[in-house]
Amino acid sequence: MNYKIKLFSELNDELKNLWNNVEEDSYNTCFNSQAWLENYLLTYGKKDSAKLKIFVLFLENKPICIFPFQIIKKFKTNILQWACDINSDFNSPVQKKNFIFTKSLFKEIWEKVTKMMPEIDVIYLKRQIDFLGNNSNPFIYYLKNYKEGIVQQIFLPDRWEKYTSTILKKKFYLDLMRTKKLLKKEGKVEFIVAKNYEEKISFIDVLINQKNISLKKINAKLFNKDDLNFYKNFEKNSSKKYQTQISAIKLDGEFIAMHWGMFDKVYYYYLLPSMKEDNLKKFSPGKLLLSMLIRLSISKKIKTFDFGLGEESYKSKWTNNSKNIYNYIKLNKIKGIPFYILLHTRQLIKYLKNITNK
Repeated sequence: MNYKIKLFSELNDELKNLWNNVEEDSYNTCFNSQAWLENYLLTYGKKDSAKLKIFVLFLENKPICIFPFQIIKKFKTNILQWACDINSDFNSPVQKKNFIFTKSLFKEIWEKVTKMMPEIDVIYLKRQIDFLGNNSNPFIYYLKNYKEGIVQQIFLPDRWEKYTSTILKKKFYLDLMRTKKLLKKEGKVEFIVAKNYEEKISFIDVLINQKNISLKKINAKLFNKDDLNFYKNFEKNSSKKYQTQISAIKLDGEFIAMHWGMFDKVYYYYLLPSMKEDNLKKFSPGKLLLSMLIRLSISKKIKTFDFGLGEESYKSKWTNNSKNIYNYIKLNKIKGIPFYILLHTRQLIKYLKNITNK
């Protein structure tokens, strides 16, 4: 088989063109899109010491697959991970729909790719999805991985009525309608979607502020200025495949629930919800907003509504499907032994906790 591998250490124009070529005909996600990586580099690049290692695989001189990696240094250890891992819910290569790796070809290419990075001590590929559309993810199928968790989804029917009657439990749906009626008694309720750049930017400011108020109450890490700009920058740099959507529920003109997400023609990503912290919480405005987003997605003929990373119990009430995500850990050099042992210890502790909770 006539193939070649080209390594890029920056997102230049040549790589952008190759990436777009593969992405347009792939089952990729928003997290491994060229737009996501470009925005990550624009926002965090100057402060991020990670070294990009992006491999493009050519078959008969045509780009057919991209492995977007980066090397970070932690505990004096060089660790290979997926590019912009910290800001991605799940990871995978970008691969053309009509191309499927054989085991022998993938093993051969993976060996060559790792040899092109002699500095790596540990390979740690986190939160990898098991399938790329209808194709198996070769990093799951041909390498030994550990199950990390699940991502919950809705395979959407063609009508809202069908969704509420076949997927939602009757009691849950009736409770949703009841809280909606109670909220309407409090004032004028509106569902709105930001329509232009100015609206989107102002909505993001409110959303992040709401989110930080909630995070502060539980002593969690707050969104900083860079995080705020990460979402705002998407509105400046458009993507050919993905669009952003910022929506809200208003009560008498005040934002009480908000959401920032992304979508393409068939897939919706439920990514960053927020809710006003006050006595209106009992009316579950976030639940109402989520129902409106699902209904809107159905009207747009979207096929899958993805809830992203996290196994919160509320998600199972809305969904009818889940997919597994996996971690791959490999020691590449003796120098990486301490970090490698640390990772395996964490994995074992998580495994034992899962067994205990069953």
